[in-house]
Amino acid sequence: MQKQSEEKLLDVLIEIRNWIRAAAHGPVKNLLEAALPDAKSRMAYQMLDGKSSMEQVRVACKMSPNALVAFANRCSAMGLMDLNDDKKRVRLFDLGDFGLIGNSDASNAGGKS
Repeated sequence: MQKQSEEKLLDVLIEIRNWIRAAAHGPVKNLLEAALPDAKSRMAYQMLDGKSSMEQVRVACKMSPNALVAFANRCSAMGLMDLNDDKKRVRLFDLGDFGLIGNSDASNAGGKS
């Protein structure tokens, strides 16, 4: 009996999540476009996936250490990044899901292709 109610609850939560995703897609895309106006910022954001170090991102994107930290802090303040358990900045969204990065760019920046 309890297992059935847990399964029904899970189904309802999945349905709610799917509707929230659909409703938030446009506003999140607009926020990403505003926060990441150029190819360099989009590449840096996409690379900050928790796997690449800040130094790797900095070198690949040709950014100064201060500029990258300021960028990551700004993205965190906007709700676009979070800190993982290892205290690394991790993007919350894949730009490929929003059509904001090309497939060749995404594979080069550590994203999905």
